[in-house]
Amino acid sequence: MDELREILNELSPENWTEHKVALFEAMVLAGLDPVEAEAVLKEVARKVKVTLEAMRQAWRDFLGPTKREEAAARTIVDLVLEEVVELWHTPVGEAWATVPRDGHVEHYPVRGREFRAWFAGLYYAKERKPLYAQAVQDVLAVLEAKALYEGQEHEVHTRLAGCGGKVYLDLSRPDWSVVEISPDGWHVIPAHEAPVRFRRRRYQKPLPLPKPGGSLSPFLDLLPLQERRDVVLVLGWLVGALSPRGPYPILILSGEKGAGKSTTARLLKALVDPQEAPLRAEPRNIEDLMVAAKGSWVVSYDNLSKVPEWLSDALCRLSTGGGLSKRELYTNDEEFVLEAQRPVILTGIAFGAIRDDLADRSMLVHLTRVEEGERRPERELWETFERIYPEALGALLDAVSMALRRREEVRTAMPSLPRLADWAIWVEAAAPALGLKAGEAVEVFYEVQAEFDQDLLDADPVARAILLLTVDWPEGYQATYTASELLAALERAVGIEEARIKPSGWPRTPAGLGRHLPRLQSALRGAGIRLQGERDRHTKNLRWRLEKGRKATTATTATTADDVLDEIFLCGGLSSQPPQTTATTAESPQGELPSGTGFAVDAVVAVDVYPLLSSGRGEEMEEGELL
Repeated sequence: MDELREILNELSPENWTEHKVALFEAMVLAGLDPVEAEAVLKEVARKVKVTLEAMRQAWRDFLGPTKREEAAARTIVDLVLEEVVELWHTPVGEAWATVPRDGHVEHYPVRGREFRAWFAGLYYAKERKPLYAQAVQDVLAVLEAKALYEGQEHEVHTRLAGCGGKVYLDLSRPDWSVVEISPDGWHVIPAHEAPVRFRRRRYQKPLPLPKPGGSLSPFLDLLPLQERRDVVLVLGWLVGALSPRGPYPILILSGEKGAGKSTTARLLKALVDPQEAPLRAEPRNIEDLMVAAKGSWVVSYDNLSKVPEWLSDALCRLSTGGGLSKRELYTNDEEFVLEAQRPVILTGIAFGAIRDDLADRSMLVHLTRVEEGERRPERELWETFERIYPEALGALLDAVSMALRRREEVRTAMPSLPRLADWAIWVEAAAPALGLKAGEAVEVFYEVQAEFDQDLLDADPVARAILLLTVDWPEGYQATYTASELLAALERAVGIEEARIKPSGWPRTPAGLGRHLPRLQSALRGAGIRLQGERDRHTKNLRWRLEKGRKATTATTATTADDVLDEIFLCGGLSSQPPQTTATTAESPQGELPSGTGFAVDAVVAVDVYPLLSSGRGEEMEEGELL
């Protein structure tokens, strides 16, 4: 469908002759029914400025004579049914075929190019002539029906799959061999012996045959990792990328120019999921992101300067599992769904403040510039990688086997879990094979989360204002506000209640503040401030409760009003013009604010903006609600 749409977008009266055959072939390959084909012909006729009847005749001429089509279709259907191993379908209704090739079997989508080329070759070998286009369409319709209504249902996977307590890794080699990893070890088997089925994408590259008894140390020596914690994070991401189930942490490689970010990302992806053009530019939209995720196991984007809100939300869904649905081309009610859960790598010099929900799923590795005397030619680097590749892959598979063996034992022993709990259990179970200490990976992950929280507090003017408002509160003190009251209190705390120009990112309305506050709850908690939204049972107004608690040991927030105020204006990007009123210190505690009904806007905010919050509910939302 994408190929067809691309051709349609480029059509004009001047290039019609050049694109005619490609367009009609794309229509055949897309398997359009007569109604859909008529819709396309109407659009083409309008674009190239010819009559609809003339376009219909051109389509009929392309399809060829009817009698020969019928004979060819019958012949090829008989040939396929004699040769094909199995016709089957996926849970979402996509027809597939398993065909014999050179002593092994391969799996093709019935509507894919590979399967079409395969049965066209069968027909030519028997009849010594090519198939008519209409015959191809008729054959595909028959085989698709048999796959959907007579075939069994199977999942189809890209590169990695789990089944029956084992993990299967597609090596993407010409012989279609896969690695079966169990708690007792791993070994290479033919694809037809595996209980899972893999799809080969066009740009997938093969993995080497892994060798036992290897080590990941030579591979780590190729990476410009300076600190132990960076090694722990990279090892945790690598073994997590071979877990059959997510969630998967997002690895962010940050550093100055010349720090080796792109090379590091290419090496990491090559170890588990080699692919042509492994690093991609920032996707233009969510659809591009999901298509990339369906085409590879590890999704990697290079040289990002920032992570816009839409991409941040989409990466969160990709990390923990999510999808995209849209109307299928030339249909009224058919839905086309792309769903994926993938490990992700991002590289960039500086990302700025990362949104809290993305930070909860991310691990940040800071790379420093590689000095001139320490650089090596890239050709030499990749030659070394190819030499150690089989042993490094084997060592990683050993770690996966250990994770399978120790997973339940570790889950029972772990007292607390971070946000990506399944990943944490998996990494801790594999830790002995990776040379990690017990609890080391989770501890480092918590440190990274604390740094993300601090970055958010430093960059967000509302967070800094809350710290200023509460800086003189004694431990245990609390106050309750409506959104309107809290916005006014924060503006008084930083002295901008009368200012014409507010700091960049400052909410303009109570509703805007209410939408912003949930993103600060986790970071503020690390700084010793509990922020909780509760709806009054009687008035239905949403009220925000601030409570001063004990600051977490990992937080490094400013501790004086002047420090906080300075950072608000420096980080918030306030205009060089001073505010019209003098900044004041935080309000002294004077007891809770009155529990009146609040302004009218607060009632609207409570009902429309926060339907999920209710009286007495804890400050932690369910993960599904955040998405």
